[in-house]
Amino acid sequence: MKVKDYMKRSFRAVPSHAPMKEVARAFFETNDSILPVTESDGTLSGVISIDDFILIFLPDYIDLIRNIDFIHDFGALEKASYSIEEMLFVAEDLQRENYPVLDENDSIMKAAAVLHRTDIQTIPVVNDDKLVGMISKNDFCRAVFNMEGRN
Repeated sequence: MKVKDYMKRSFRAVPSHAPMKEVARAFFETNDSILPVTESDGTLSGVISIDDFILIFLPDYIDLIRNIDFIHDFGALEKASYSIEEMLFVAEDLQRENYPVLDENDSIMKAAAVLHRTDIQTIPVVNDDKLVGMISKNDFCRAVFNMEGRN
């Protein structure tokens, strides 16, 4: 069984020059936690995780606070306009470039091993560096039980 037989071919990628509003819209509309970032020729440039996206709006010191239960609102941060982030960042500024990638001809067992070892839910699939699909832990389960409905 090959990755190409069970990967999702229907997915949303964002161009590397996409502004933050477009990235936010893509996360909202797809409900995915990972968005692939592509160049104009379809080459995979990297991925953006929803956590990395959210982090640009939080103050740097947020990780130093162990218990945030006492914070009921973030005051001025909640009233701030996000226009600065919109102007300063595009997709390629947030992307991870060293994210695991699978080739469409890799075995489904290799996909399972990579998904497990990295504790990642979804991995981009490429053919000659071009993004051709996405494969997830759920896709592996579908392959193991040899369920039809390939994407």
